[in-house]
Amino acid sequence: MEKTEKIYMVVARADFSLEELKEDVFDWLSFLRIVTIPESYRFGEEEAQRFDLETIIQQIQHLTEEENLWIKVNGQGGEFQLHISKLTLHERTILDGTIYLDHQTMIEDYCETRMVRNGIYGYIRPLDEYLYNNVEDIEKRTFETESEITKLPKRYDSKKAVIVDCNQLAGYDVYFKGLCLTSCWKMYYLNLYCQIIPKPIFLEVQQVQSVEELDNQVIKVTLFKDPFNWDVPINQKYQRLFRDQMGFDQLAWNNGTGVLRAPYIEYAFVEEVTQTVQYQNNYYQPVEKKNATYFVTRSYDLLHQKYRVNRTKGILNAQAYFPWIDEKSRKMMNYRVLNPEMAIDDGLSAYEFYIRQFLEIDVLDKKYDDFVSVLRFYLPKEAIKQIPLEALWDKLFDVNISNLKQKEASTRFDLKKAKNHLRVVFLDSSYLETINQTVDVSD
Repeated sequence: MEKTEKIYMVVARADFSLEELKEDVFDWLSFLRIVTIPESYRFGEEEAQRFDLETIIQQIQHLTEEENLWIKVNGQGGEFQLHISKLTLHERTILDGTIYLDHQTMIEDYCETRMVRNGIYGYIRPLDEYLYNNVEDIEKRTFETESEITKLPKRYDSKKAVIVDCNQLAGYDVYFKGLCLTSCWKMYYLNLYCQIIPKPIFLEVQQVQSVEELDNQVIKVTLFKDPFNWDVPINQKYQRLFRDQMGFDQLAWNNGTGVLRAPYIEYAFVEEVTQTVQYQNNYYQPVEKKNATYFVTRSYDLLHQKYRVNRTKGILNAQAYFPWIDEKSRKMMNYRVLNPEMAIDDGLSAYEFYIRQFLEIDVLDKKYDDFVSVLRFYLPKEAIKQIPLEALWDKLFDVNISNLKQKEASTRFDLKKAKNHLRVVFLDSSYLETINQTVDVSD
């Protein structure tokens, strides 16, 4: 990979008055003039002009509450973009590594001050690491060799063009309820995040360089010491482990089939209550769900500001895998909503992963022995007709398959491996509405 050795900083902020916003934009203008010598500027997609401080000042003074404006400034060793949109600010800054290191304390103080005041999310990371994890378009990955690109996971975009499946990469920026979820060198999390992810999960995260709580309940996480060593194997391990511990990929993904990794934490949202289960080993270290011996359960009632936590030792029961239980029909169920049309292999890898995730379990639970365990896949209507069953049978070579039944809007079959059993049902996603209305798990 061809490296730039640059630093990339993003700061997103909101809830300004018009006067506060203008003051903040002036601060941004002062910041960029301190760290570089500005050479050119442009507004939006206008042609670049030689930097003129007075012109930019006049533009700032005439900002309105409905403003939608990009200001872009290039300088010696730095690129600065500020998007002003209806009293929100989104900064993107690229700096030469030498400039960043020369002014590191001041730059981080600037970032932290802005996050404490009106922040939504922010991070500082190597530009190379950001590009590696976030550039989906293969033609734009000019920083890599063909052999390096060949090894990356792929998927289809909405136009059926092959792109890199960045969901599988640890530093991918994915968004959930307007908040950026990522894993990188230095990250800032506002209290808004704690309405989704209980605050102690941030504060107790393991195997990171540091976790600090700043003013105004801003949490700062640093994964490792030197940002430019991001591709050292141990640092990449920390980057992946942070993402797994936080469970970002359990909250959001946009590739149609998910990340196909066992969870280290799982979330459930019931009205105003967030519930989480973290999986740990005997040393209280984070592990995959199936390897856990300790379970940390948390419940956070946002409305009443009530928080509970409990750590227990044991093994998982059937309900941990199949939370929808119908005593009358003696069935228990879990489900996944997929769009295999975005997968190059028609969803084959996803089907195998989820099937094995719910078939190859170790539970001591009489209910599991007596009830039918059901895994439902909800798919787009057209995908129901294109399930790669023969290829799936080949993948499940070590599993007994029986009772195949196919209809126009559904396919089902039963699986058995040693003492374990699973009924797999593929359904048109229009049936998904019943999940929110009833616990009926009939086929």
